[in-house]
Amino acid sequence: MDSLKILSNLKVDLSIKSRIFARNTILDSQINAKELIHFIKISNERTQVLFICVLDYIIDEHPDFLANDLVLFINLQETFANETCKRCTSRIIFNLLKYDATLFSKKQKDKLIDIHFDWLITNSLVATRVNCLSVLFELRNETDWIKPELVAIIDQQMQLNEASFVSRAKKIMKKIHKEAK
Repeated sequence: MDSLKILSNLKVDLSIKSRIFARNTILDSQINAKELIHFIKISNERTQVLFICVLDYIIDEHPDFLANDLVLFINLQETFANETCKRCTSRIIFNLLKYDATLFSKKQKDKLIDIHFDWLITNSLVATRVNCLSVLFELRNETDWIKPELVAIIDQQMQLNEASFVSRAKKIMKKIHKEAK
């Protein structure tokens, strides 16, 4: 059975049990990242949300899953307006950067910086913006302007008093100040 048929026939919801079943089916069926990304790209928004959440589960246990298809994934990430997709893809990027930042080329990192700064300063929901903070912190040494811009945005957005943002922002600021010493 071809990968599109397998993916189309999967009954996925947002429950943990469903995501684990879908992850295992994808891995057991040897569906690769390129095929999964293509399926997500051509799917409706609801299906995109469900399978981005499944991909997030795949990356948690198999961080190399996207290694050969990062360009496709970043291009897909850039197209999302749905907040769940943005939150999950930014979490995936953060986990991949922590796992091995050398997976990404300079050009890919530059694109990630653009995407995540854009999501951070626009009207993204707090969970997406929190993940963007983490991604940008991981990429802070790629360009000399990232840290000062990140600090300025954190200072500005801390006034919104969103608990999860304030918590992550404080941790990042502490790390930035520690590095400055």
